[in-house]
Amino acid sequence: MKADASDRIDPRAMVKGTMLRAHLSWATSRFGTGYEPVRQRLSEPVLALLSRPILPTDWIPVSSLIELDRAIADAAGEPPETTWLALGRHSAALNLTGVYKSFISSEPHRFFERMTVLHHQFQSFGKSVYERTGDRSGRIRIESPSTYSRVYCVSGKGYYEEALRLLQAPGPIEVRETECATAGAAACVFELAW
Repeated sequence: MKADASDRIDPRAMVKGTMLRAHLSWATSRFGTGYEPVRQRLSEPVLALLSRPILPTDWIPVSSLIELDRAIADAAGEPPETTWLALGRHSAALNLTGVYKSFISSEPHRFFERMTVLHHQFQSFGKSVYERTGDRSGRIRIESPSTYSRVYCVSGKGYYEEALRLLQAPGPIEVRETECATAGAAACVFELAW
């Protein structure tokens, strides 16, 4: 699948294997083992990557994750953003109740502050900054992104929504992306409320 014109992908940009594994898990639950409708839409390099076991700690090219997400959305036949949100939510649900269960905190501010400190353990690009904006609201800024894609931002929004649900935030939960590097902003900014 081709990248969108608003994407900027640094070929050195990497993400942890947990993200790819979570998105493959969603594809498997939707399309069955082998997720053939998705595989038919992938390039040879991504198929080669998927032909080996992906460990949670492996570093994966973000370009491969974005290509996979575009292929999943195309195969799903829904508006792409609907699928990308679902992928982000599934990633949070799978990882924050599994491998990274210890990151869950009963206090959303603490969770998001901790998440920004650990940012570079999960992706090799951008800098994450968290700011409390109220008792039940905050702002995440992904600054200086050398790599960005609408796919990644929408999936991130879904991840933040599901994380707040898992944190049992009282709600109503609202996550809005108010600035995006794909639209020319210097940072991707997410406003969170619960």
